[in-house]
Amino acid sequence: MYFFGDFWNLIFCDFDAEGPFSLLFSLTLMSILWTGEVTLKKHTYTLISLFVLAGPLAMSFDSKVYFIQYLPAILVATLTVGALYILWDTIVTRQGHWWFNDEFVGSVRILHLPVGEWLFFLVVPYATIFIFEVVEAYFGHGVPQPELWWVQALLALPFFGLIFPFRQRGYTRLSAGSAGVFLVVSAFLAPGILWSVSFWQAIGLSFVAFGLVNGIYTALPTIFYSPQATTGVRVGPIPAEDFLYNLSYIGLTFTVYLFTKGLLGL
Repeated sequence: MYFFGDFWNLIFCDFDAEGPFSLLFSLTLMSILWTGEVTLKKHTYTLISLFVLAGPLAMSFDSKVYFIQYLPAILVATLTVGALYILWDTIVTRQGHWWFNDEFVGSVRILHLPVGEWLFFLVVPYATIFIFEVVEAYFGHGVPQPELWWVQALLALPFFGLIFPFRQRGYTRLSAGSAGVFLVVSAFLAPGILWSVSFWQAIGLSFVAFGLVNGIYTALPTIFYSPQATTGVRVGPIPAEDFLYNLSYIGLTFTVYLFTKGLLGL
């Protein structure tokens, strides 16, 4: 009993780090304690996710951006879009489109998904929306052209057109369809966003980060992809479908965020 009491005080009371880094340290520790898997290698996925969160979280109180003020809209976008993609993730994991490597993600699963995967759906929206707001604050190029919403919707057609020829490739079909859904939804909730320089700057920077992080995930690998569910086309270790997946996920997150931000007058 003394051991556990002293251990708790050491970690949560006497730890000298302040602010976000103390929070990240605590989250990492709680993840390890909760799963009962002490080998850090098994927490590679979780640790990378927390590393991605560290920078944006630490700078959320920067006076020029003051990102934390947008937290209500961030939460709405994260939870709304994240719920849809977690459902997708859970279903296709059960169907065998991809599966996770216990060596790097551990053996604990919540609805067939490892802890690190759940963190992914919290970390990515926060980090990418942060990038968008930094671009807006420092460069101010976010001028959409809402009158071109119909062009935005029409651009979805090529992506929907990929569904039939790749109907036997589950991940290809779904990722292409999701990109089309993003374009249609954004045409109504964030019309003209595709003509905002800030949007593409944020997408570009997010994709650079995505290439680095997802490159590590797929190179280790933390995840395996079924050859029957994909085309087999890769950019380095990353399946081409991942780029469509991330375009739709990040794009829909931005769309819901901007729509909610407008409703709340933030």
